[in-house]
Amino acid sequence: MAHSEFIQVKRLRGELLLSQKRNHWGCTLTTKELIFQKPHLSYHLLLDDIIGIVPFHPKHGPGAEGWISPWETPDPSASTYKITANRLTIIRRSGAVRRGQTDLILPLNQRFLRYFREHTDFTALPTKVHL
Repeated sequence: MAHSEFIQVKRLRGELLLSQKRNHWGCTLTTKELIFQKPHLSYHLLLDDIIGIVPFHPKHGPGAEGWISPWETPDPSASTYKITANRLTIIRRSGAVRRGQTDLILPLNQRFLRYFREHTDFTALPTKVHL
């Protein structure tokens, strides 16, 4: 097996729906969980723990002072979303840490959102678009 900077996910719960890897990030969606990966770090969320996903528009854009991008090379077709969850597990090579209620800000592309919408019982609500 070739060396990968991504931490291997040993067991997935549920059926695999979508798995994407792009340069410096990866995303796996099953019928039970979401896993977001970047080199040497993974975020694991059970779908039952997710409270909501909403578009996120940072006050400062990439390159602006004070902006810290959570992803080094986001997918150009992705938009940024804030996922609020009751629980989140952060997995590093040194071990895993569970967090309580938290927000996770990530780039999500339309393909991922379509699969999420089609295979979960979440309700999509219209959001206000800022131009």
